[in-house]
Amino acid sequence: MNIDTPIAIFAIILALGFDFVNGFHDTANAVATVIYTKALKPGVAIVMSGILNFLGCVLVGTAVAMVITKIIPAEKVTLPIVVSVLLAAVLWNLITWWYGLPVSSSHCLIGALTGAGVAAGDFNGVNWHELTKVGMALLISPVIGFVGGALITWLALNFSGEKSNPGSSNQPHPRIMRWLHVMSSASVSFSHGSNDGQKTMGIITLVLATNFAQFGFKSDHVPLWVMLSAAIAIAMGTVIGGWRVIRTVGTKISRERLSHSQGFGASMATSLIILSASHIGAPISTTHTLSSAVAGGTIPVYGAGKLNAKTMQLIILAWVLTLPVAALLAAISYFILRLVWHA
Repeated sequence: MNIDTPIAIFAIILALGFDFVNGFHDTANAVATVIYTKALKPGVAIVMSGILNFLGCVLVGTAVAMVITKIIPAEKVTLPIVVSVLLAAVLWNLITWWYGLPVSSSHCLIGALTGAGVAAGDFNGVNWHELTKVGMALLISPVIGFVGGALITWLALNFSGEKSNPGSSNQPHPRIMRWLHVMSSASVSFSHGSNDGQKTMGIITLVLATNFAQFGFKSDHVPLWVMLSAAIAIAMGTVIGGWRVIRTVGTKISRERLSHSQGFGASMATSLIILSASHIGAPISTTHTLSSAVAGGTIPVYGAGKLNAKTMQLIILAWVLTLPVAALLAAISYFILRLVWHA
């Protein structure tokens, strides 16, 4: 057996590990608002999120996975590159989870792919055309999330009656608003699986096409077992939950208690954006889209003055740092792995 074979198998396991970490790191994307508004009990919300992450992962398609396979040119992909990408993405995900920062697993993966590609092949190691399209999607989606969160929350406020008395339970449609909030939270979980689960599919597809091509694996096709294993990994990670990040999204972005209208507005805006991105093959950040939507939804409820500036600064700082830090970690990992490979 070729010495690269067990390493390729390890890379597939590591990719599923990244998917698992993605699940518990990004649980807050869907459940934070329904937990902190008491729309659902925590256990129910998290299990619901895990099931819908699984369904989103297997039902929406593989357009995002195909984009992931194109960021590094196929002829440049090697096992050291793939392993270094995954090591960097998992490490930065774990560090930011420990500090409770809602950082994007998408940013981790895209940054790591860029760093490893450049380290391995200089500027020819990255498909800059594809990377530019991904970068634009990552940049624009939080802005759309902020505006969409504000707009949908404003509409929900006028429907629910919370506009004149934010946070009160004496609205004309309190029960309807609560269940609309639950429905929108469920749609975030489904959309998260549809986008983030595919990123792992893309990485595993790269490993298979690079090291097991003799068995018929190609970079332009995701096998069914890869889809199912990625779906199971992200669902299991989601069910375990990431309480550190849940607290940040649910209590620290706004200085005031989240309302059902705000939770619905943020979640519905996020799910619409993510599902649209999954359909066109744009690997964007659920984390930053939702955080921006929660921030945008705070304004029509309480006004801009109630945004927690310190938390917003930390989130923006993490957003700015993730791409270069993940790229640097991947480049360092690549150089270390190459030394080991040649030893």
